[in-house]
Amino acid sequence: MVFQFKFWHSLLNPSSLTYALEHKDEYEKIRGYRRSFWLVFFSALLLFALRNIWGMNTSALTTLFATGLDDRYIFARYISLGSSVLWAIGFFLFHYFAVAYFLHLLTELPFKWIRKVQLYVISFIVVEKALTFIAFIIVGYATPYTFFSLAPTLFQFVQHDYLLYFVNQLTVATVATIWVQYRFLSQWDEGNRKVLMAKIIVIQIILALIVAAISILPVFNWLTRGAN
Repeated sequence: MVFQFKFWHSLLNPSSLTYALEHKDEYEKIRGYRRSFWLVFFSALLLFALRNIWGMNTSALTTLFATGLDDRYIFARYISLGSSVLWAIGFFLFHYFAVAYFLHLLTELPFKWIRKVQLYVISFIVVEKALTFIAFIIVGYATPYTFFSLAPTLFQFVQHDYLLYFVNQLTVATVATIWVQYRFLSQWDEGNRKVLMAKIIVIQIILALIVAAISILPVFNWLTRGAN
């Protein structure tokens, strides 16, 4: 038999997809998943590219434009755009493979099964980033914090960069990620459900700590230094 993968149907009815993955002897092929995979992948690339073209994370290049170094500025913008696309690819691969592998190690569930679930996680994050980007376009400027987190509110009381960036990673998409991972993985995991939930939450906290550490480092400046 052939299992027809439908993105929203499988999300709302995870038992159908989890059963198809668990009983591969009954289902020779999962049709439609590859199309969803590439759609999410290219959507992520397009979003990261559009954000860079609009000017997000390119303030360091303003001095080149202001001083009339047009050739260097244009070259630096191309380097910046290429870096954003590479960052998008890394973002996708990290969540699809690395995070899935961490979950595989913690839950001992098949790596290939968890990868399928991660496509939903990436979709949630991309949608949240897209909505944040649209909001930035509307107001005409960007901020380092998303309104989907408590970081903008916390900023009124605390000026600790690492703490703010950490809280900034705990967003609505994080809640959606925990929900979808638990919803699917609990279909396969016969152990303690509370332990499974704890494992999923711990991974999200660790990821937030890592991303916060990266956020306070001048990674963008390092990537574009050669163009200045």
